Amino acid sequence: MSIVYLIFGCAAVAGGGVGGTLADRIGTRKSIIGFIVIFGLTMFVIPYTTFSLPLFLSVMVLWSMLSWAITPAMQSYLIESSTPETSDIQQSLNNTALHFGIAFGSAIGGFVIEQSSVESNATVGGCFIIIALAAALISMAERKRRLSPIKHHM
Repeated sequence: MSIVYLIFGCAAVAGGGVGGTLADRIGTRKSIIGFIVIFGLTMFVIPYTTFSLPLFLSVMVLWSMLSWAITPAMQSYLIESSTPETSDIQQSLNNTALHFGIAFGSAIGGFVIEQSSVESNATVGGCFIIIALAAALISMAERKRRLSPIKHHM
């Protein structure tokens, strides 16, 4: 089990590097949406991979990488979206939300296990990822609307 945790941790660290590189190459918005979509698919697939340890571990490595790949893209997006005076506040709020999400997810996961089974956690987590995708799309649409030139009708 210790080896699995080591692999999981190394994949998470690598995910941060991959996420930062992709955010720089293809842009923050494409990276965020891409990571969320692939992460969501991974979450929904996890329960169907438990029959094969190598397959399950492969999906878990991908899941671990994606769980941290979004962080650099999200931080860059927040900096791009903010004014210089508020970027540090947005970064602080993002970090707070991250830790709140971990605590909230743990509580929800415990509730799901108590009411159903551990196998249901991936599906419930996938549903939260769909909510995250919606929130990201709304944020990006609002940012685009704010940045688009105001059209005057005469």
